[in-house]
Amino acid sequence: MNPNIYAQFISCTIACIGFAIIFGVRGRKLISCGVGSFICFGIYVIVEHMTGSGFLGTMWASIFVAAFAQVMARVHKSPATIFQAVCSFPMIPGNNLYYMMYYVVMDESDPAKEQFVDLVLFCAAIALGFIVVEIANKYITIFYRMLRHRAYGRMNRY
Repeated sequence: MNPNIYAQFISCTIACIGFAIIFGVRGRKLISCGVGSFICFGIYVIVEHMTGSGFLGTMWASIFVAAFAQVMARVHKSPATIFQAVCSFPMIPGNNLYYMMYYVVMDESDPAKEQFVDLVLFCAAIALGFIVVEIANKYITIFYRMLRHRAYGRMNRY
């Protein structure tokens, strides 16, 4: 791990809160966005350190973000997109995009291809994490409605 990890956590959280302010998030939602971003970055750092895989770190962090966004959407009675967009900010593979474009401009195709592959993998990890939570949320909702329908259906017959 990087010795400046505390500075990275603090700066990441402040940057995400600033991003939320630009989005127009206020009050308790702003605090939730900051907490979610902090935890997201923490999950990424821990998983990436344990496995050595940025892909797995990004995927697990995006699974957390998607689940956190669903929960906070219900708590704050707001769209999940607000929390998902702000808390996803630490996972954006900006360095890969920067270096890919740098190598393209410098006409170095091999390093540009490597950065492009990494960029696509990180974006796929983010999408995969979001999809996993959306599918789980859909089935949980269907199961909950089915149980509620059975319980209320029996009560209404008597």
